[in-house]
Amino acid sequence: MKSKFITTLSLLCFGLLSLALLHVTKKPLCIDSKVVERIDMIDGEKSETIFRCAIHRHVPYSPYFAEKLKTISERVQGAERLLESIEPFSQRVQIAIVLDRPFLFKIRGHQIFIGEGMLKVPGHLEKALSKIWYREKNQTLFAQQAVMEEVFTDFLVFLQKGSLRYGDPDSSRITALAPVRWPFVLKAGSAYCESGWKQSEHYEYCKDLSDEDVLDQEVVEMSLRPLLATSWVESYKSLSVKERYEFAHLLTSLLRQEHEPALPIVSTRNHPNAQATQLLKAAEVVKNINAFVAHSKLKQDSDVHKLFVSYFTDELRKNGFQGSFAEASFDVLFISEDKLTVDSPTLKQFRSLAKENPQLQIAVQDKESLWMLPSRYPISLNSFGQIRATRIALEKCGGYDFSFVLGYADKTEKLLVINNCDDKVDFAFKKFLQEGAAGFGTENKGMAFVQFHMPSLLMKRQELEAVNDVFEFIQKRDVESPSFKSLGWQEVRWSEQSDAYQPKAFVDAIEWFRIPN
Repeated sequence: MKSKFITTLSLLCFGLLSLALLHVTKKPLCIDSKVVERIDMIDGEKSETIFRCAIHRHVPYSPYFAEKLKTISERVQGAERLLESIEPFSQRVQIAIVLDRPFLFKIRGHQIFIGEGMLKVPGHLEKALSKIWYREKNQTLFAQQAVMEEVFTDFLVFLQKGSLRYGDPDSSRITALAPVRWPFVLKAGSAYCESGWKQSEHYEYCKDLSDEDVLDQEVVEMSLRPLLATSWVESYKSLSVKERYEFAHLLTSLLRQEHEPALPIVSTRNHPNAQATQLLKAAEVVKNINAFVAHSKLKQDSDVHKLFVSYFTDELRKNGFQGSFAEASFDVLFISEDKLTVDSPTLKQFRSLAKENPQLQIAVQDKESLWMLPSRYPISLNSFGQIRATRIALEKCGGYDFSFVLGYADKTEKLLVINNCDDKVDFAFKKFLQEGAAGFGTENKGMAFVQFHMPSLLMKRQELEAVNDVFEFIQKRDVESPSFKSLGWQEVRWSEQSDAYQPKAFVDAIEWFRIPN
């Protein structure tokens, strides 16, 4: 019995000794990479480290990297394969994974500091490696360098993955390429922080609203990133397979080429005497990013780049950036006389209608702010230069003359003026979106309104300027008045369905109306 016990004890000791020896002699964990020299895991006072396999550096066994290394290696290798195939890194990279700051993302030289939350979700590690590569190769200095870096490295991540997907460690939401239109892409600071398109470096700032001032200088530029990145990727996808390969290998040439004319070094937004609105600043960004592509001397040497330039300019145009760069254009704009809040019934209704009708660009404004729906966040009205809409509906309490109406002549084609002096009255606009003024009349029985056709009204500006009250003018219908004669009304038809009048006239200056009771 004693002999059996000694034998069992000996075997147990031998097993434990073997396990200890195996642990001591175990091959150190390492990352199989040409580019990444070392990776540190930092958790308060504790840290674990691995090195590049090629340098055969012995390190203590790391439980953290034993679990995470395979995934990290695959992502690093995927990024470096693409980037090194275009042009090798000139210097190796170090990565620090910080466990107690999950939203950290910072690049200093060739060092990446990334929170574990940012590391766990797609895209940000690849983005960091792409940024270091971009900064090594880039020799172009111009005013919009920061947003250019974002767009260019978004494209590099797209090339690596075949898609562009960034994860949000807070919401688990995945951001991907999707159609976006100018100027709806513009965002206020709060909306930008809720967006999955915020810059990786801004995740920590957005978690701490006390640092919101840090973002104020950058929100305008960075909110344009989805418009520019989507336009860039769609332009690339328009190339043939052979052209895509050639364009990808021209990327470093694009970063090193001179531009003719030269790109602006200083933005007008930083000029002390500039009174540029937010929309003008944003337009300058888009215009200069387009110039970065279009004015490169690479166009002279590469037919593929010349083709990409034409596609990129066309994509921006298709996404609404055309004509007057400082102009915001909408399909429908409602103007409220009252100050609106996020809980205002009118704003809620139009936000719901915007979601139901994504093909329509709908906006709502009061005297201070404008909402580009379905966004919940307003942008200051002072931020815009010119605001236009195909149809504008607005409230007006009491009488008004044609000069008031003609004040909207350069803003819209059709103007619906609703006579309302009761701030407790809510309008319905669903049928207005579908059927225009006739639909508004159907849904809003008893509400007085007039719809004007502005181009026709402009033709009779001189004859109508003497009219002091539009409703009195319509109600009186003085056939001997030169002003009334100028409209050329032949008859006035009554619509039972709309509960409103529709004039038949030589000049369609007034299309529908309902006079006050």
